[in-house]
Amino acid sequence: MNLKEIVLRSNLYGTCSAFICARGPGYVTTQDIISPPFVEIVDNTQHIARLTEPIDLCIGLQIKRNRGYSIKRPNNFQDGSYPLDAVFMPVQNANHSIHSYGNGNERRDTFS
Repeated sequence: MNLKEIVLRSNLYGTCSAFICARGPGYVTTQDIISPPFVEIVDNTQHIARLTEPIDLCIGLQIKRNRGYSIKRPNNFQDGSYPLDAVFMPVQNANHSIHSYGNGNERRDTFS
């Protein structure tokens, strides 16, 4: 299951509910997520799982927007729930340029 890599966008702080409902055999994508109208799924074609048998898959999701990065420990939860923490995404590629400006003997470089 590729749930940690799903990118959501919302302006609401707090917790809301969403569901993944799909029937196999077939592929489960983010298009199968049923979410409130204020939660936007950035990529509706992202692969979540592949069902190889004719089964019904129903997963309840609790989505919480927060600040910072916190690691959730699975041993703190009961009733069959399993927490997923946010994926830490470091900068992998950046563009930069150096600009020099000044007059006379004074010269300064800036990065942008």
